[in-house]
Amino acid sequence: MERHTSGGIARVKRIAVAACACAALGGALPLLGGCAAGVAAGIAQSLVINYGPDMFASMFGTYETRMEFRETVPLIRKRDWLGLTILARQKLDKEPNRGEWWQIAGYGHLQMGEIAVARDCFARTVKLMPEEAGAWNLYAYTLNQLGDRRGALGAVNRSIEADPSSNTAFVILGDLHRDAGRLRESRQAYEHAIGLDNQDVFAWYGLGLLGKRSNMPELYQRARDSLKKLYPPMLEQLEKA
Repeated sequence: MERHTSGGIARVKRIAVAACACAALGGALPLLGGCAAGVAAGIAQSLVINYGPDMFASMFGTYETRMEFRETVPLIRKRDWLGLTILARQKLDKEPNRGEWWQIAGYGHLQMGEIAVARDCFARTVKLMPEEAGAWNLYAYTLNQLGDRRGALGAVNRSIEADPSSNTAFVILGDLHRDAGRLRESRQAYEHAIGLDNQDVFAWYGLGLLGKRSNMPELYQRARDSLKKLYPPMLEQLEKA
């Protein structure tokens, strides 16, 4: 799978809106930013993108252009995560060394809240595809969710080595530093992610949460202003956090 950063979900939302309009007109929408319109529309259909598993949604948009993975597209559109994992496991029975299918299976488990199972799938992915930054991001995220901060830090550093332009890697790095009380390093990571893509709503959310929890009102206000423009539902999540 090609390297593909997964920040800028606000961009995915715009693609989704355009995709819906295009479908109504019976037209076809080209790929934008590496994210296929149909997948973006499916991921955005709930109208609420959550800080967490949906942070990785856009990296799966590339599958719509690859014939061997097209069966995943309608499942992702419907957010049928159980169906996605069943499909991936069926494919793995035939091709146990395909890292992409381990990643797809892991993403389905992650969306269903089965974090440990997802982590094990992503561990297989990075072993088979060590050059894939997105896989390292997914692995780092699950390790962090399970409390393995050291492992998560190692994984996110591997992601940055594979692709220094990965927004998501720096968002995860910001989360790790924040949770460890390294506030300066956390801010630097979120700011770097925003520098890579100033429409990355997850980076703005992370920066806002850092400001809110660490008595840095200027950061919180910057994040609020940006999220209000980019994606108000994420602002609502920040205000409730």
